[in-house]
Amino acid sequence: MNKTTSLYLDFLRVIAALGVLLVHASLPSVSRNILVEEDVAHHLVMIFFVLSGFLIAYSASSKSKNLKSYSVDRFSRLYSVVIPALIFTYAIDAIGTFINPDFYTGKIEPNSQPLRFLMNFLFIQQIWNFCIKPSTNGVFWSISYEFWYYFLFGIFFYLRGYKRLILLAVFAFLIGLKILLLAPVWILGVICFYYSKYRINRVAGIIIFTLTLCSIIYLTFFYNYGLANKGLGSPPFFFSALFIYDWLFGLLVAVNIFSFNSIEIADSFYNKIPSVILNSIKYLSSITFTLYMFHLPLLLFLAAIVPYNKESYTHLGLLILLLLFVIAAIAAFTEKRRTWYKTKIESVFSFFERTFKSI
Repeated sequence: MNKTTSLYLDFLRVIAALGVLLVHASLPSVSRNILVEEDVAHHLVMIFFVLSGFLIAYSASSKSKNLKSYSVDRFSRLYSVVIPALIFTYAIDAIGTFINPDFYTGKIEPNSQPLRFLMNFLFIQQIWNFCIKPSTNGVFWSISYEFWYYFLFGIFFYLRGYKRLILLAVFAFLIGLKILLLAPVWILGVICFYYSKYRINRVAGIIIFTLTLCSIIYLTFFYNYGLANKGLGSPPFFFSALFIYDWLFGLLVAVNIFSFNSIEIADSFYNKIPSVILNSIKYLSSITFTLYMFHLPLLLFLAAIVPYNKESYTHLGLLILLLLFVIAAIAAFTEKRRTWYKTKIESVFSFFERTFKSI
């Protein structure tokens, strides 16, 4: 992958993460002003799905040598953020509820919280007809989708013959139709990666890139589909309810990435980008997972305990800035600690390997 394409993917990831934050900063309990419409968050998650498919295919093709190393990489990536996020959500919601119980009324399900946290820890919170969030942290829904896409891709990529077919069929049945309905969006990212070695005419690439980027921006930020009124988030398919639209939107994103890669921007252009911009994008990209997983309970907590004018853009901007500083500090103990998680998970895999060999 060339440097400019990598930077563009990082940029898309940063915009998507910050966009989801702004959507939740527009919630009535946080702000009296609409910064970003609620529908935008779902579009941004679809961008995450395409990026994820692209990057996982890249990692499997160039880094992970076998199913074990692939699995260790995926588990360490997820659990380095998921475990701290679950603990943080429980703690911060408990503190917030103690300080300002009225604020949290209706935001936390009144029962079965330990079971909810366990299901989210095991990534089964969205299988079949489940749609279960841990306390206030509703963004966990997409992590269940991501985990199972990682899982199914690992089986498909590393296994062969009847084992692959049987395991794919068994696990596809176990996770249910809902998660599978959005799998094509993730797979579009995989396809985009494998076709990225091909190029189209540079002029055609520029035209297609411009058209798809304008379409993505318009459809994401300016066209209100009223997704909630069309069934998004409602049973039985919940966040997969508008899957055909999501497929088409995902196709736009995949074609946009493919066309950008076809332009083949010279390294000389990359080297002219100010280092402060490059470093900012790279750093923000490195903490987007933490930002995504921690921002909602933290945002609600700050809104519950910090006195500010909810009608003031200045106050809200300062609140978001405070949140970003806290997220940056938290990231030092999540994504930056991935190596520690990787070591522990490798130990667990080695233990099971020795156990099964001795049977």
